[in-house]
Amino acid sequence: MKFTIKRNQLLKPLQLLNGVVERRQTLPILGNILLVLDQQELSLTGTDLEVELSGQTPVEQVMEPGEITVPAKKLLDICRALNEDAIIEFKVVHHKLYLQTDNSRFSLTTLPAVEFPKVKESMQGIEFTINIQLLKQLIERTQFAMAHQDVRYYLNGCLWEIQGNTLTMVATDGHRLSRCVIQLSEDTALDSAKVIVPRKAVLEIVKLLQDEAETITIVMHTNSIRVVANDFVLTSKLIDGRYPDYQNVIPKGGQDQLVIERDVLKPILSRVAILSNEKYRGVRLSLETGMLNVTANNPEHEEAEEKIPVDFSGASIELGVNVTYLLDVLNTLPKGSIVFTFSGADKGIIVQHQNDSIDVLNVIMPMRL
Repeated sequence: MKFTIKRNQLLKPLQLLNGVVERRQTLPILGNILLVLDQQELSLTGTDLEVELSGQTPVEQVMEPGEITVPAKKLLDICRALNEDAIIEFKVVHHKLYLQTDNSRFSLTTLPAVEFPKVKESMQGIEFTINIQLLKQLIERTQFAMAHQDVRYYLNGCLWEIQGNTLTMVATDGHRLSRCVIQLSEDTALDSAKVIVPRKAVLEIVKLLQDEAETITIVMHTNSIRVVANDFVLTSKLIDGRYPDYQNVIPKGGQDQLVIERDVLKPILSRVAILSNEKYRGVRLSLETGMLNVTANNPEHEEAEEKIPVDFSGASIELGVNVTYLLDVLNTLPKGSIVFTFSGADKGIIVQHQNDSIDVLNVIMPMRL
């Protein structure tokens, strides 16, 4: 293998692939990326056996095609350290990769390309296209509620549910839930499908949604999901499990509503949270006609309290919430009026934007203080 390539042509795919490559790998080759040179295009692939990302980038000149695997982080660090206008010559000799610019020379160990593992896909799948900005909104408005390393493995990801031309995305960690619903193009009519996309894949998909293209293609298989975005293809295994019936988690029949500006509530919560319990992050919300009282205390017997007049005329209610969960929700909602719907002190709070551009619903479960 021998070719030349501009440093900037190589940097973007390396940065994206580095997020997929396994850092604490049990197999040395999982710390490598696969380079395949064919005619005027270089293909790069990284995997951790669960998520696989492939990208293509043009090269300056091909002297000898071929394929090899090289250490991902070391190659990325070298490219970052080179001048922006550098042209790099790649050459493989006796199982070593040599990189050379006008003033620099590096040699890296390699492993054979035949040893590089690939994520297997089933043959049949549901395929559809979606606007990139819409999918980005969908993920960003739900991903914060995913569990992280929960023993209930099916919560360590995001539910993607297809029905006809409706795509619903749901994430929950058992203490909070976010559900977002959008309509696909009118001519889309798909079979019903439910898949649980792993947390890592969800976070990597967001990174691909920076492209200038308007749409992205998604293929849902029985055991994997594939996302095709111009020069990049991400393939991920799915979480094999039964996702909870999220409809039962959403409180029904709540009559009492609090309407408050997002940018008024956020700083109040941030100030009061300073003296909340560092472990449990609980704050108390006390509501009565026309008034909201937010309080917090900690084991050092320190207290914080803030009162503010609000648009509320329901029955008086007092409940505790995790302030981090509440701020996470507010950070995903656009500016404007936020509606809190209460169904009782022991039931979840529904948090929504009053005039949201898409159908988003958040539920935060109360906590005992």
